[in-house]
Amino acid sequence: MGIASVIAVLIVQFHDQWKVHEWHQVLGISDFDPPGERLKTLDDWQMRLAPEQLTVEQQQLMGGLLNELQRLKVDVQLEPEVHNRYGGIWSPNQRLIRVNPRMLQSPQSLLKTLSHESIHVAQSCRPNMTDGMNSRPLGLPIDARAKQWVDQSPLYQQSPSDRQVEYEAYSYDDQPQFVIQLLQKYCQRPMFF
Repeated sequence: MGIASVIAVLIVQFHDQWKVHEWHQVLGISDFDPPGERLKTLDDWQMRLAPEQLTVEQQQLMGGLLNELQRLKVDVQLEPEVHNRYGGIWSPNQRLIRVNPRMLQSPQSLLKTLSHESIHVAQSCRPNMTDGMNSRPLGLPIDARAKQWVDQSPLYQQSPSDRQVEYEAYSYDDQPQFVIQLLQKYCQRPMFF
């Protein structure tokens, strides 16, 4: 790899880290937020959902997502406090998906949030790159309702360039099996940051 290529990679990495920092400011997230609980297995999540449990199908889908995320060395963290800013967020520079405890009120909400953020993980995978990258669109067909929702959401008004990745994530976050396939297709190896 020549010096020009190395410089180009460093510029892209700096830009991506700046975009993550910008999103964290919009959402009120600090890199110094108190750590939450890292939940790795399906049983870890099942214990937090009581008394309402995942169905057998939801268990299989969530287990598949968690296995793929573990393969990619992506951690999933339950945040320490409930809030109304977001359901979940993918932090590529930390290899971390943060989940709002509010999502534990419904197994479906939890599965949908994990699927949504896992789409962003797939959007972050790049061939021949070794550093964490911001999400980039995969070129998936977009659902008109998802597009309309994102376009009307105040959260995405400040960052129109991020809407395309959100269109994809909202279009497919109710299809966890498809999300597992996206992770397998676009993330061939563990992510290194």
